[in-house]
Amino acid sequence: MSQGKKEFVITALIRKELLTGELSIEENALLQEWLSIPENQEYYQKVINVETLKSKERFYKTVHTDLAFEKIKEKIDFGEAPIISLFDYKNVLKYAAILVFLAAISSIFYFLNNDAKMQNQEVVVKDIEPKYNNPTLVLADGTVVSLKPEKEKIISKNGVISNVNQVLVYDAKANKGMVSNGENTLIVPVGGIYAIILSDGTKVWLNSKSSLKYPVIFSGNTRDVTLEGEAYFEVSKNPHSPFTVKTKSGNVTVLGTHFNVSAYQEDKKFETTLAEGKVKISPINKTQKNESVVLKPGQQASVRNEVLRVVEVDPFVSSAWKDGKFYFENENLKNILDKMERWYNFNVRFEQKSLEQIKFTGIVLKDQSIDQFLDIIRKTSNVKYKITKLNQTYEVTISK
Repeated sequence: MSQGKKEFVITALIRKELLTGELSIEENALLQEWLSIPENQEYYQKVINVETLKSKERFYKTVHTDLAFEKIKEKIDFGEAPIISLFDYKNVLKYAAILVFLAAISSIFYFLNNDAKMQNQEVVVKDIEPKYNNPTLVLADGTVVSLKPEKEKIISKNGVISNVNQVLVYDAKANKGMVSNGENTLIVPVGGIYAIILSDGTKVWLNSKSSLKYPVIFSGNTRDVTLEGEAYFEVSKNPHSPFTVKTKSGNVTVLGTHFNVSAYQEDKKFETTLAEGKVKISPINKTQKNESVVLKPGQQASVRNEVLRVVEVDPFVSSAWKDGKFYFENENLKNILDKMERWYNFNVRFEQKSLEQIKFTGIVLKDQSIDQFLDIIRKTSNVKYKITKLNQTYEVTISK
């Protein structure tokens, strides 16, 4: 998405939030990702302070402009004296409210665009430091909660949720006897990792730029959650209630096991890696709807272009991210940098397409700045890199 188009979309989301107080899960995720940049938070605060957009629009919508004009005319006491005018005052007053409201809306563009234009210069920078961003919890009733470290308890009509050391915990005992069809959604932005212990005891680690939708309390004979992005699951065993991870590309069903699922839409690939137990993979495609496969520990199933493939792998490679590491094994540079984009929040550009296929094996700690990794690539693969910053957007350029 181009910068101009993204600003327009963000502006529309801010306006919708101010006027209705409600955003969809996808809209909220996009807004939260944008707000993860401190400078954007400043813009946002300016906008909502300049706000009265909500009250203004509601007021302007309720104004009967013809009646308002008559009242104004009475107060001015035009009387019956003939008026010769170069302007149609009635129409001017009638549409003044609309003009003022449009001016208020345009102030958002002023904050988003004019300040940026004043700083519209590309700057070469040394590195990109990892920056932790707080995840967001969307409760079943639509309430949005920022998971800041100091917010250790979240109280809702569906019970109390503990939030300590970057782990959400749903206490099944505290919710005993409670029946709820509500679903919460945990949204982890770029530059974040968060864990959650569900009501059945299942533990889930959610990677950067991911979301997990799950029931507050599991009921019935199934346990279903919906994933966008990447997560590692340690499923609590229950032979009478299968646990299913649903994604847009495929589903994973288990009784109790440890596995990793990667289903980022931008990767155009669905991937499940099994560490312990058994899982059944059911791809969602048009040509082979009934195709499924059961994995054994140390196997990985991937679906790309509606083709299912199973290979032997080291499960640790796929799940190292939850322990704060990037672990790459004979992986090409494009895939590597695509994964790192979700942590450091940058765009990548290859000056020669052939550079995308350079292979690399190694471990990088996620709390290190990206230049340390790029220096290793530069020395071992004979490539060059440059990091630039335009406004608040970083770009890594790889060249020969």
